[in-house]
Amino acid sequence: MGFTLTTIMETYALDFETYYDKHCSIKTLGTLGYFSHPEFDAYMISIVGDNGYSFVGHPKDFDWDRLNGAIVLSHNASFDETLYLYGVTQNWWPQVKPHAWHCTADMAAACGLPRSLKNASAQAFNLEVSKETRNLMSGKRWETMSADFQKEVSDYALKDSELCLRLWQEYAPKWSEFEQNISRMNRNVVQRGLPIDTDLLEENLGKVRKALFEAEQNIPWHGEKPLLSRKAFDEECIRIGIEPPASLAATCVEAQEWLRINGSKYKWIEAVINWRRINAVLSKLEAFDAATMPDGRYYGGIMYFGGHTGRFSGSGGNLNLQNLPRNEMFGANLRSMIAAPAGKKLVAADLSNIEVRTLCWLAGDHETLKEISTTEDIYEAFAIRFGLWAKEKGALKTDPVLRHKVKALVLGCGYGAGAAKFAEMYNMPFEEASDAVELYRTKLHKIPSYWQKLNNDLKSSYSIGSPYQIKLASGRSLSYGKLKATRDSTNRIQYVAIMNRNGKRLPMKLWGGILAENASQAMARDILCYMMLELEKAGINIILHIHDEIVAECDEADAEEVLKTMNRIMSTPPEWCSDLPLAAEGYIGQFYKK
Repeated sequence: MGFTLTTIMETYALDFETYYDKHCSIKTLGTLGYFSHPEFDAYMISIVGDNGYSFVGHPKDFDWDRLNGAIVLSHNASFDETLYLYGVTQNWWPQVKPHAWHCTADMAAACGLPRSLKNASAQAFNLEVSKETRNLMSGKRWETMSADFQKEVSDYALKDSELCLRLWQEYAPKWSEFEQNISRMNRNVVQRGLPIDTDLLEENLGKVRKALFEAEQNIPWHGEKPLLSRKAFDEECIRIGIEPPASLAATCVEAQEWLRINGSKYKWIEAVINWRRINAVLSKLEAFDAATMPDGRYYGGIMYFGGHTGRFSGSGGNLNLQNLPRNEMFGANLRSMIAAPAGKKLVAADLSNIEVRTLCWLAGDHETLKEISTTEDIYEAFAIRFGLWAKEKGALKTDPVLRHKVKALVLGCGYGAGAAKFAEMYNMPFEEASDAVELYRTKLHKIPSYWQKLNNDLKSSYSIGSPYQIKLASGRSLSYGKLKATRDSTNRIQYVAIMNRNGKRLPMKLWGGILAENASQAMARDILCYMMLELEKAGINIILHIHDEIVAECDEADAEEVLKTMNRIMSTPPEWCSDLPLAAEGYIGQFYKK
């Protein structure tokens, strides 16, 4: 995973400009749904090369041969590269073979810049970039634009390509070859699409629409006032003789208890509670429907480096593939709609308790790791370490209550949660939570020591005024920039970093526990990415990955062998953490589940 400079060759930044409006939009239709829409038109391409070449005009007028053997850049290659590939199938332009196609939006995110070209240019070059022209292009076709606006659009497109190339020249040396490969492979995964049971999709849409209709009919002020009107809610409570709650917030414990009690007594309260949730499920189903093509595959998005730690995220819109509901909701199970077609199977495998393992490894707790490596149940190893179980008793799974308690301890206390927080997380008495936290910190003392080390490193970086970073064994670093210091309500010093989040620079409070969580998550992500590349080398056809899980599609006859290969590769750690005991488990199925 070392950093390498790409062999010198011609490099071209490429940017398509396309027609869009509120109906013909990638936001609602997904990539291929947008490209195949009857109103879609790719009317402009801008190209800027590091050799001084530039072009802006209709794609049919561009000399596509220039891209053969060259490095091609796009600031959002998930759009531009996918459009190019789709256009080849439609004979819109010829097929060429670039040496590589890189995404500078992915590069920006990996290098600590905002993803958007506007914000990345502002942070990297102190440039103010206006996107007003792009906004004005909505609903306008090239042939109907005035000559002045055509020139404005051409200049805008060319400027975007110039900035894309400039970002590459400045930051490419900081973007490792390993990360470039992950960015490229993630696009390939998305471009393959997910097989969808379209009949089940239609059935689920019907069920959820029916549930929404029934909920609306049970709300007394339906058709008269907004369904989520707080005033109407309170008035109905008073009318039937019950005191309205002070809040309806999902984060308010008292409000949720009030809703639980009264929702079971009054159908209209249950309907109000469910209405927003039903709409959320319906939006997800409609997003599946809009971006599922005639070939029966859904073409959505998975965003590379969607979070500070490097984890992938959803690509926006109403459907986040990284956070699909696990259970059936209002008659619909979204996961089961991802289904292999006839003659094919889905093979899924995940890294078992990966972040628990990486935390112990980072803390240097080799004794615990050794104990983990000798048992099939990781929580049994911890139960023995906590003195709550003995090996001679047999499998911990025979005592599910104790196993649940141990699991809560392991998952809840690893990142510094105190007794009050732990009690809130697991709904237990404070005294019991206090004993649990003390047990964890005593028996796994190297983990609190790791939090303290990270705290000490924070103080040192702040005191000398240097940017704070955590170096990872994989070769990259988690960077937090120069720190600020404030005081909390108890007058203790609180260190703060300014981080890029959702296109904004926002403060993030730092302390040992949260830094341990960041490092553990980042290491787990790097391990999963390594596994994905190894599986690709082995010829495994990955169609989806979610945090610690990889899903492949294969011929039915090959499924058993594919599962064996996935479990073998995913149980073998990279060289840079060769002493980390890993375990993978998976299944073969016709549809996706977990």
